[in-house]
Amino acid sequence: MPLWPLRAYVDSPSSLRIANVPKKIGNWRITSVNFQVTYPDGAIASADCVLVGGVWVGTVAGTPTPGKSDFGYAIYASGIDEHGNPVTGYCLGKGDVEILDDQGEVTPSEHATYTKLLSAEPADPQDGNIWQVSGTYYI
Repeated sequence: MPLWPLRAYVDSPSSLRIANVPKKIGNWRITSVNFQVTYPDGAIASADCVLVGGVWVGTVAGTPTPGKSDFGYAIYASGIDEHGNPVTGYCLGKGDVEILDDQGEVTPSEHATYTKLLSAEPADPQDGNIWQVSGTYYI
């Protein structure tokens, strides 16, 4: 399921409260929930959540880099299937990550593309790829 954006300020930890995780049905049940965040600078943080009062809670450290990561966070669950077998990696949802700069005006619709210097033209160029041919750089 698409999730609401995870928004935080630069260097601020983020605590997710994950509600409405499916309950036990017969032998089938969720036994753990975790999430992973990919920040705009490419750094990755993850947290194993704790079940508190029916809500799964987890906290990750902040990042010093403002910007946006499309589908930058994902929530996963693991548990036991209806036959009693362990199951890992149920993807409960993904959403964008927006890290806001607290030093000025915030424009959440801005999108950052990071450049990557390559040794040759790639077969499938991506936004931000840079390569050189005969002394001329191509982006």
